[in-house]
Amino acid sequence: MTLAMNSSTILSIEQMRATYVDQWLLIAFTTLDQNLNVLAGEVLAHSKNRDEIYAALDQRDGKSFAIEYTGTPDEDVAYLL
Repeated sequence: MTLAMNSSTILSIEQMRATYVDQWLLIAFTTLDQNLNVLAGEVLAHSKNRDEIYAALDQRDGKSFAIEYTGTPDEDVAYLL
């Protein structure tokens, strides 16, 4: 897992997906759309392992956050959101 400590760079969700391909992201979001989808924010941590992102939740420092996966979900797996 990589923690993006001391990073205050705000990225669009498209930039995050291009930068962190097939990874789980812990995002301190700054902009949401009307359906509460993340449009922009700061990546606090990223990893190919989802459990590492859950372990990094203490890094959010009181910020509102979202967890996003930038890869393509497996077709034979159900996800609970």
